[in-house]
Amino acid sequence: MTGGLGEGITAGRKTLRLNDLFVSQTHDFRTSMMIMIKIVLIVALFGAVACAPAVVTPLPQNVHRIAVLPTYQAGAVGARTGAESGPPVLQNMTVGDVLAQQARIRLAEKGFEVISPSAVKVATKDRVPTSPEMAAQILREANLDAMALYIEARRWEPTPDSRGMKADGVIVALDAVIADPKTGGVLWQVHRPSRPVPVYGVVLTGQANVIVAETVMREIFH
Repeated sequence: MTGGLGEGITAGRKTLRLNDLFVSQTHDFRTSMMIMIKIVLIVALFGAVACAPAVVTPLPQNVHRIAVLPTYQAGAVGARTGAESGPPVLQNMTVGDVLAQQARIRLAEKGFEVISPSAVKVATKDRVPTSPEMAAQILREANLDAMALYIEARRWEPTPDSRGMKADGVIVALDAVIADPKTGGVLWQVHRPSRPVPVYGVVLTGQANVIVAETVMREIFH
């Protein structure tokens, strides 16, 4: 009887240990699943934010004349577009030059009077603003009767193919601001978050820069 009782107690203890182990493993599994779900949700949230489109507000109706100042691109050292197959003028233009050119084209299409780049260059001594406030100051000191368009390319990163000489798009983050030289105030602005702009094919990197510059400015001044 004693042996049978002892065996029963031992078996009972084993059963309890197995139950405890099962409960512990179940709890660990649920905890791991909860952590994984949270990670997936966080990644999805950040992905949604990164892919969020630029919020483009209507251009101010009380603005008639605009001077497009040289594009500010931190860390850029006059990198050329490298559009070898394009016209000679385009081959000698930087990414910032193409962005400013496309901005002038889009603004003119919208009915604004856009001061010629040569007039802006002479009046401002070709100074490159590094902030909307500086853009307003440059125009104020140049005595130009126009609002200042400040463009900042915060990120411009071609996505090359395996050979590195061509690209299928460019990752772009860009700000565009219209500032009043008299007050230094911001009249209009667009903050474009960082996200890729495809070119729907693999082209020379310089050509991709030109195509994407046009696409982005159409998006901002639509």
